[in-house]
Amino acid sequence: MSTPTLFLKEELKQHQLATHVPELIQHQAVLDELSYALSPVSHEGKLQPYGFMVLNHQALPSHTSFCGGVDINLAEARRIADGCHSFSLFSEGQFKGVVMLSQDVQNELQLVQLQQQLQAIICTTDSDGITKIFCQAGVFIHQYRNWQYKPSVKRALLSISRCVPQANSDILQDILEFCFHDLSPRKIGATLVWCLVEPNAEELESMQPRFTLKQIQARVGDKRSLAVLRHLLAYNDGAAVLNPQAQTLGIGAVLTAIFRLVSHRYSTTQWLSLTDCVAYSSGNRCKYSDTSRKIIEAQAGTRHTSAQRFSYDFAKVVVFVVSSDGPVTVFSDGMSVAGLKVDTPSRIATGVGNVNANRDEERRFDSNDYHCQTCRKRLKIQESRPLELGVQANLFCPICIHPICTSRYSDLYAYVVKELAVSHWS
Repeated sequence: MSTPTLFLKEELKQHQLATHVPELIQHQAVLDELSYALSPVSHEGKLQPYGFMVLNHQALPSHTSFCGGVDINLAEARRIADGCHSFSLFSEGQFKGVVMLSQDVQNELQLVQLQQQLQAIICTTDSDGITKIFCQAGVFIHQYRNWQYKPSVKRALLSISRCVPQANSDILQDILEFCFHDLSPRKIGATLVWCLVEPNAEELESMQPRFTLKQIQARVGDKRSLAVLRHLLAYNDGAAVLNPQAQTLGIGAVLTAIFRLVSHRYSTTQWLSLTDCVAYSSGNRCKYSDTSRKIIEAQAGTRHTSAQRFSYDFAKVVVFVVSSDGPVTVFSDGMSVAGLKVDTPSRIATGVGNVNANRDEERRFDSNDYHCQTCRKRLKIQESRPLELGVQANLFCPICIHPICTSRYSDLYAYVVKELAVSHWS
């Protein structure tokens, strides 16, 4: 083993990549190829893009074509494989040829989807010298000798699904991938409101979308629609409103313009138009319900504050917020139920490959349902590991921070569980 690859192997171990992508160090040929990708060739002042993939099996799906044999050697493959239309192929620790794609992959989202389809390890280096390794655990990013990590959206998928059991997992994954692997890398700040129940005309009108897209039928998850949605979100303020199938109903929605008046006498809920609301509030335009304004403090960004309060006031939705600097936050019923961001591998290495272990641990928890008397939301309380006799632990509501129980268990945890048929307005 040469000195450069020996140092690279130690670097991969130090940054936990060897743990989560062991194929990179198991075979010398693959380690050599990663070393080549991390030091891109320069031609006339421009870095040459490159890409290779490592398959754990021989079979390739029908949408790819394979070019290999004695006429293609590794040196020639490195000239051909651009990490977009073609890739050098390694299997069983050996170079096998060049994979030619019938459709090119030009962005992070498409590469994530290709990795999932092939169940392969894909490595690309672009013309800016940024190397990305796509694997089951997520995306590892190398730039200027520094490593960063983007977790798989499947971790967030599990967290959201237990809080929103009504959510379709396939559609939810499409929305998460669009936010985290398409909008986030482009630094496009956006808000997406996913309605789990089809909004009626009055509800949609209350959100005041600047314009509707019913005729275009743009849907998150549809490859033909992504460019349209990305463009609209990048150059328009306000939120995108999605129906249960993730079709875009409108762009430029105002999340602070939803109003309802609760009649305590008849226990009914009445929607108010903006005009009615202004009249009802004696000329002072209300932005949120009194309850959401009291229990949910304003955050540094107005986009996050509006999304969190709106998700509390309007139980039919899940709200996805993409910050202009990259992180993605998901709100449901006034609670942040998932977050996705770029981090260093060492800081989050303990949770990368342990999704199934965490799920198994949760099965051993004692779970109890609880309705918070302050925010009126349904919570699930999990408790494990009995404390010593006479010792007690307190648990607070994750939404309103109101004390909800005292237990003789440690590892107390509470999370919101969505109820679509219940209104929580006050």
